[in-house]
Amino acid sequence: HRPPTLAYPSRARRKLQFQLQSLLAARGCHWVFNHGRFDYLEALLRSGKPIVHLAHNPLDAEQIAFMEQRVRSRFLLCGVSRDQLSRAPTRLPTTVIHNFVDTRRFRFSSSGSGYLAFLGRLTANKGVHTAIAAARLCGRPLRIAGTIPDEPGALDYFRRTIEPALGDGLVQYVGPVDDQQKQELLAGADALLFPTQWSEPCAVVVPESLACGTPVLAFDIASNRELIDPGHTGELCPDVGDAAQLAAAVERLGGLSRERCRAVAEERFDVRPATRRLLDAVAPLLAR
Repeated sequence: HRPPTLAYPSRARRKLQFQLQSLLAARGCHWVFNHGRFDYLEALLRSGKPIVHLAHNPLDAEQIAFMEQRVRSRFLLCGVSRDQLSRAPTRLPTTVIHNFVDTRRFRFSSSGSGYLAFLGRLTANKGVHTAIAAARLCGRPLRIAGTIPDEPGALDYFRRTIEPALGDGLVQYVGPVDDQQKQELLAGADALLFPTQWSEPCAVVVPESLACGTPVLAFDIASNRELIDPGHTGELCPDVGDAAQLAAAVERLGGLSRERCRAVAEERFDVRPATRRLLDAVAPLLAR
């Protein structure tokens, strides 16, 4: 394998190579479950194989039109939230399977260690600045974990918004975390602050946090209302970006059960029930 480049010959070769490899790999398969881009399916769509395409990213009318022009039969569009699918109506068959985790790999903690956590990309639309403001309002320590993405403005946002907050002892940046460090961060937190301020299709950090028994405090936006049960597994604040509402939700944490958070993660967001939902959804494709 040669390292890919952005040059057209390199991209064209890789796309052709992938189409051939996917056809060869699918010869003995009953159906295909695609987690990649839709255009990776170009050859397989012509093969007649039943295909389930899992859309991880936001959908729009242009993407849906592109799919509808190419799908012939035995195709299922699987969204990660009802909100995601509602933003781009389609005549294609659809189903919803929320992002899931293997809860057996997440350590449950019956109590937090006195701090709040933020986990995710350090960008403005993720609301890191709102998490910092909320922590200051309620006087609770905040541990921030995540990467500074390689995208325009991200480093400037970190230097302008996050770095100045690190000198008061209340806010700590722990850097990027691996799977083990992620679990330790979430399990030890009293709550996960998830102040995302964009229409995120389905944040996997929510079921990860619930699997550790840690409630999630977020804004009532996009798929959050499908993932968080107010008063039971977290809180949904009505005004997006309002740090005072997030801080007030922190003060209500005593009414939330960490055991209930874990139970909901096992019931709704575990890989085993997700697999059953997937097999139920694909059965009609195989029957045809």
